Amino acid sequence: MSRVVRVAVALALTAGARVAAAQGARGGEAATRALLARAEALQAQLARQDSVARQARYAELRARRFDAGDLTVLLPAAVGEVTGRRIATGAWAYLDTLGAIPAGYVRSLVAVAYEATERDSVTSAEGLQHRTRVMVEVPAHPDTLADGWTVAIEIARAYVDTLDADWRAWLPFDLGIGWKHGREDAAALRDLAAAATRTGSECLGGTAAGCRLWLGLDRDPDPFASRYTVAEIRQVAAARPFYEYMGPVVTQCVGGSDEACLRFARSGQVRPVPASTSAIRSVLREVRVVHGADALRRALADTTGAIGQRLARAAGIGEDSLVREWREWLLTGGGGPRIAAGFREAMPVLVFGGLLLLAAARSGRWR
Repeated sequence: MSRVVRVAVALALTAGARVAAAQGARGGEAATRALLARAEALQAQLARQDSVARQARYAELRARRFDAGDLTVLLPAAVGEVTGRRIATGAWAYLDTLGAIPAGYVRSLVAVAYEATERDSVTSAEGLQHRTRVMVEVPAHPDTLADGWTVAIEIARAYVDTLDADWRAWLPFDLGIGWKHGREDAAALRDLAAAATRTGSECLGGTAAGCRLWLGLDRDPDPFASRYTVAEIRQVAAARPFYEYMGPVVTQCVGGSDEACLRFARSGQVRPVPASTSAIRSVLREVRVVHGADALRRALADTTGAIGQRLARAAGIGEDSLVREWREWLLTGGGGPRIAAGFREAMPVLVFGGLLLLAAARSGRWR
């Protein structure tokens, strides 16, 4: 019984008691029965209204299937036809553009919105009961600009979780989905140009070994000793707010103890890879753009050797060649359009430009 009904019954009984006291036992009994009947009618009416509201809400949240490419998504029905298709199509476009996740893996999944109800009956009716569910955050009434990015991100996260420990430790959780030329490559370039570490400075200067260390491509037994200097670790420790209250290891490191600095780094307080997540994404993007989606998929399927060796094998070049190629790619625009015209193709442009200069020289303004 709902709170409203309980209150109504209580009021009815109280009123009934008062009437009974005023009119006597016989009249009071009749009045009480009438008030109870009214309370029961009110309860039934509220129950019907609640049932209608529950049914409407249930219908809005019932899972509905949307497909795009190799991707299947179950969203609340309230999302609507147009938005549902846009989310599914957009998510597939993100995955397809990345090209790193095998199509068979995507087909083995069904992305399900948390708010979607009756999942078991819908997946059974749709023949999806044997697929692995990936839960995604899509509200019943998503933003009108929803384009499936959150769905694609969760699928990428699920795929990364299937890879070996080396890949899981190195890869960004989103595999670089949604890379935008001029934004992500600029962020990676700024990180490299900042040269905040010795290895980053060496990489910027063109040293392949420095790039491998900065990007964390080699399998180093002690990455903090090989990829950072103690002074750099000490700078990280000193930059922490209120570091003096973080324990003796931090204060000893800032105070000059090299051994304490290494202990501080190994405790998880310093990233084992000096390069930023944007820089890691740029490596994946370079392999995808220059060597193709197949190369990126082969690399992620490889479980032998260090990360750099796997990427280089998939690209069909040496590891040093790969990092030099990546560095040039990043410094020259991160995959922007390149001019590859030869002298013959350039001749008409040169002739036309010469005629313009001649005409300008013969005009009165230039005499």
